[in-house]
Amino acid sequence: MDIIVLDGLKTRRNELTAILEKGRHKVVSCSSSNDFMTAVASTTNAHVCVDVDSWHQGRAMYSYFQIGKKLEGVPVVFYNAPQNFTALADRQRNEKDYVLTKPTDVEAIAEALSNTI
Repeated sequence: MDIIVLDGLKTRRNELTAILEKGRHKVVSCSSSNDFMTAVASTTNAHVCVDVDSWHQGRAMYSYFQIGKKLEGVPVVFYNAPQNFTALADRQRNEKDYVLTKPTDVEAIAEALSNTI
């Protein structure tokens, strides 16, 4: 299974990537908005893990290029989300989406992702 990970924090992104790769997943690790948009455009049938703080840093660009619409139908694990977070403004919630509030450790993210696959 292909998994796209968006996280601006290098340490957490690398830890999460290592855990997912141990589970024999192909991981596309993204540290920037450009990396993430390229991964979404070039990867099919992927699951997505998004650090909400990292998403907010690039949200103007994501909105302009309608990345949220491209993620419709794709299960997403949102982590480090604020208490009232439910979904992205330009994307309808998927029934397999997971929202993990702050703080979130990498094991919890990997477990939530395994529940969406």
